[in-house]
Amino acid sequence: MEDDTLSRRSFIRGAAGATAAAGAVAAGAGTAAAQATADGEGTVEVGAGSDGLKYTPGTDEPFYVTPGTTVTFDWVSGGHNIAVNSQPEGAGWEGHSPIEDEGFSTEFTFETVGVYEYVCEPHASVGMEGTIEVVEELPTPEPTAAGPPEVPDSAKSLGIASFIAMVSTLGFAFLFTKYGGDYEPPEE
Repeated sequence: MEDDTLSRRSFIRGAAGATAAAGAVAAGAGTAAAQATADGEGTVEVGAGSDGLKYTPGTDEPFYVTPGTTVTFDWVSGGHNIAVNSQPEGAGWEGHSPIEDEGFSTEFTFETVGVYEYVCEPHASVGMEGTIEVVEELPTPEPTAAGPPEVPDSAKSLGIASFIAMVSTLGFAFLFTKYGGDYEPPEE
């Protein structure tokens, strides 16, 4: 007859391994952001993002370009425009005031070094604004630190709660296995 009982030691070893694996997966969850740059030509999506209210790149991070770069603005959702809020003196960018729909595109060649800030007038109140920085030399991405990735506080809280739940479950399993009942196979 084959012995199919589970020893406490095997159970604890397996559960501890599963806990360690789950912790390793949670600790490795990090992201890295890329820096948006263009030299010669680039594209900004107007109305991008899950809610359709962004300039990508430009809203979440500045879009860095060198002088002489032609930037094409492609509408990927409808009901947007480009109203220039500020630009370097003598730049002459007028943006695109008429409200356009998906599929429209316009372009501008940025020659003057400086910061260009613009906004979608219908969606300015919800943060649809962008920035293009014309620089002589494109910034180099910052080297990534050799240490572990930074983990958001909410993920840390979730990790701690998960760890406590797993340890509690393992503790109860140990106690029930050691003291909690008759686990011997019935005698024949």
